[in-house]
Amino acid sequence: MKKGIDRRAFLKGAAFAGAGMVAAGSLSACSPNAESADNADAAASETGVNSAQQKWNFEVAPEAIAENSIKETVESEVVIVGAGMSGLCAAASCAEEGLKVVLIAASDGPVSRGGSNNGVYSTVMEERGLSRMDPTWFYRMQYAANGGNFKPELWYKFYNNSEEAINWIIDIAAKAGIKTTIESGPAYKEGDPMYTPAAAHAFYKDDAELTGAVGTGEGYIAEELARYIVEDLGVDVRYRVHAEQLVRGGKPNGTDGRVDAVLATDADGNVVKFVGTKAVIMGAGDFSHNEDMMARYCPEALELCDFTTDIDYNIGIAMGGLMPGEGQQMETWVGAAWQKAPNNIMLGRPNLPGDQPYTSHTGLMVDKNGNRFMNEDVLGGFACATIMNIPDKTAYCIWGQNRAEAGGPWGAINYQEGEYFTTEEVIKRWDEDADGFGIVKADTREEVIEALGLPAETIETVERYNEMCKAGVDTDYYKNADKLISIGEEDGPFYGASFTPGLLTSLGGNRSDEHLRVLDAEDNPIEGLYHVGCMIGNFYSGTYTYAMEGMNYGACCITLPYCLGKELASGELD
Repeated sequence: MKKGIDRRAFLKGAAFAGAGMVAAGSLSACSPNAESADNADAAASETGVNSAQQKWNFEVAPEAIAENSIKETVESEVVIVGAGMSGLCAAASCAEEGLKVVLIAASDGPVSRGGSNNGVYSTVMEERGLSRMDPTWFYRMQYAANGGNFKPELWYKFYNNSEEAINWIIDIAAKAGIKTTIESGPAYKEGDPMYTPAAAHAFYKDDAELTGAVGTGEGYIAEELARYIVEDLGVDVRYRVHAEQLVRGGKPNGTDGRVDAVLATDADGNVVKFVGTKAVIMGAGDFSHNEDMMARYCPEALELCDFTTDIDYNIGIAMGGLMPGEGQQMETWVGAAWQKAPNNIMLGRPNLPGDQPYTSHTGLMVDKNGNRFMNEDVLGGFACATIMNIPDKTAYCIWGQNRAEAGGPWGAINYQEGEYFTTEEVIKRWDEDADGFGIVKADTREEVIEALGLPAETIETVERYNEMCKAGVDTDYYKNADKLISIGEEDGPFYGASFTPGLLTSLGGNRSDEHLRVLDAEDNPIEGLYHVGCMIGNFYSGTYTYAMEGMNYGACCITLPYCLGKELASGELD
């Protein structure tokens, strides 16, 4: 991990520590008050549980950075922490409105992941003849999918401002020779609970190989935004500068008054104070590479994380953990309160091989004991959540070559809307394991079952499935009849693959209002402090469904930061 020379001393007391982790069913943590901490630890050792007074290590503010350590002070109206899409969009929006902006980032340059950007309508959608999404029924469906544990004001703010914001990005891209298309989504019918409107905008260049890559082009627009804010808008951007503590009420890690500065270390280890007279905007990413925070807020995904690697502030798409939650911690130290709803996790999609983008494998799936466990015809996020609850968190797919013609339409993630594979192309992709799923192929079903390491009795599950396919009715899980494709002896050769969900990111953190102001325990805004991107609290709950592909980028990283810049400039948030 790249750190300033003095950073270890600044973060004394806040490092990841085994004392803050779940161990043998008990929780141990440190407290800022030594006596209460000792008492709490004693109580925990006796009862095996945390007391309400105990704190996790990441909740405890480190020693305040001394005033005499500051080597430079940089004053601006707005200070932004983070050079991902959310920070870049916030910087562009603020600067376009005439605000003086400085952006600092621990990364070496702009950072992006993926490439799907949801917008409910745009000039590109209009050109392609796609409909504007109707929020009346769709948002009610999402309300149910999130169990009501989210902030509807944020969703409707996205809907009401998304067209303007996404067209803004499209125009910025076009001026730089970057083109925009719509990414393919599942072909569910409107009204189906799994229906996904075609509204994920993806960026590409003519000199790039477009087929199969439109959902990976976020780097193009991130790089252009980084250029745009510096060269065209005059934003002071400083990379390899690591934010350490927020200044509230004139004090590092203070808990009263206004947040008006960030203390950071530059690449040489020097402390720099960045003053934001109007706003400090945190866009420091998720907390999936912080073991304590994942144990506290997303314990169900803890086993999917890899905490053995160093933090990479330049990381792109990767499974197993991204950022260390430093932004959320800095907010907590100045009095921010964690969101009330359960935190959301974005799990890897089990389209193995999905007949539509963002879906599960919609044929037969079994667990390690060879038993079917779900209606397979669901969006990938839902399938992953279900798979997390079966033995070894692993699903096994079994199908015959007949599925290539009987299934479909065969779309794929990262393809343009309306692009599909032919039957021959599908079979070739299976035979070559083109997507790297570890597909096995054999002449008999029994050989596939053996190759997957499943018990021989799995053939009984296959035969029962075939009976329901023949009858056209799934009396076990009631999957739609068009997804009931037989796996009989005559349907070979046969294929199999296994899948364990992977963690893409955690979503959420400290509480937010509809203006992205960070809230305290009484739900009062902390003056001067805002956050964007993955840090926005109460936008999701539970599992990222993929019902609106690119929703995180489109809403949390583009539309809402775009609105924030305009609101700050108007003075309505003062």
